[in-house]
Amino acid sequence: MKKTVKRTICSLLALLLVCGLAACGGTKSVDPKTCTYDEMVDYLTAKGYISKDAVPVDMLTTEGYLTDNTGGDIPYGPFADKAQDYDGLWLMWWDAATPSEAYTNCFQNLAMNEGVIVYMGGAAVLETAAYNGSFALAFGEGYAQKEAVTADFQALSQK
Repeated sequence: MKKTVKRTICSLLALLLVCGLAACGGTKSVDPKTCTYDEMVDYLTAKGYISKDAVPVDMLTTEGYLTDNTGGDIPYGPFADKAQDYDGLWLMWWDAATPSEAYTNCFQNLAMNEGVIVYMGGAAVLETAAYNGSFALAFGEGYAQKEAVTADFQALSQK
């Protein structure tokens, strides 16, 4: 009888340990077609792709993200509904539920343009590394986890 009680207690403890580890270590997956921008940021932060102390830079109002094809007339522009740089990981989002001008002019043609965001008919462009759902990723020089982020990001809709 004592052996049965010990086995039962050990089995219960092992089950609790496994459940506890799964709850603590698991990262909640997101669906890039339906999740919010903040949910995607939380996911990428939980995975370690965005540092918890990263200070985002607004890519829509900061020079240097778009490649200007006009000779300097377009230093920045509203090519997405939200786009921020997290220490080299550039996350862009378009609101498919309420399509904006950026959605209509830039995002809808992303696949046709082989992942290149074309702004104002080609006056400026931004090449992405991947796009999925309502999001796209690009990277600044020196971002170390490009391959891991890209693979994880592209696999999200398949989970």
